[in-house]
Amino acid sequence: METVMRLIRRVLACAIVPLLPWLSGPLSAQVYKWTDESGRVHYGAKKPENAPQAYELDIGGSPAPPASNDSAAEIARIKALSEQMASERQALEQARQQQAIRDLERQNQQLQKDLLTEQLQQEQEAKQPKDEIILGYPPPYVYPPLYPPSPYPPSPYPPPCEPWPDCRRPHPPPPVQPPRPPVSKPHPPFNPKPAGVDLRTRGAFW
Repeated sequence: METVMRLIRRVLACAIVPLLPWLSGPLSAQVYKWTDESGRVHYGAKKPENAPQAYELDIGGSPAPPASNDSAAEIARIKALSEQMASERQALEQARQQQAIRDLERQNQQLQKDLLTEQLQQEQEAKQPKDEIILGYPPPYVYPPLYPPSPYPPSPYPPPCEPWPDCRRPHPPPPVQPPRPPVSKPHPPFNPKPAGVDLRTRGAFW
């Protein structure tokens, strides 16, 4: 509201300032009127050179129109315009708020619809039979033992063969062989050659 009042004051100031010469006294300036080649009518304080048909208007002795009526009418017009702008702004704000409320209601309805659809889907999935899927390793397979279970406390080795399906008596372990000595290569005969001068060889002086 303060912004609207400031706008009104500014508009009033701009409208009243040009009217001050009219409030001071009667008009005394010369005003000329002429028509150009295209038929348009012009007014001016100086007589144009290219318009010989221009003539001076007789407004020098006529009193100025009352400025109070014009100012009051201008103020009323500006006030009505500001009120119209304020009402339009208020109408736009109300329309925006109503549109926002409608958008929120539509979003809420959509969320409720999605929630109801998800609940119905979960109920249908719960009613339908489905194969159970177990993730992980399967349980170990228990093979039948190859030997009959030994009594507790254990009996001397080997255990007796009792009447039992697929009775199998274990074979005795093989005897332990003594370690064999490593194979060594025989040493060659030792016949070293004599070192020095061979006396059996004839020289140049013999």
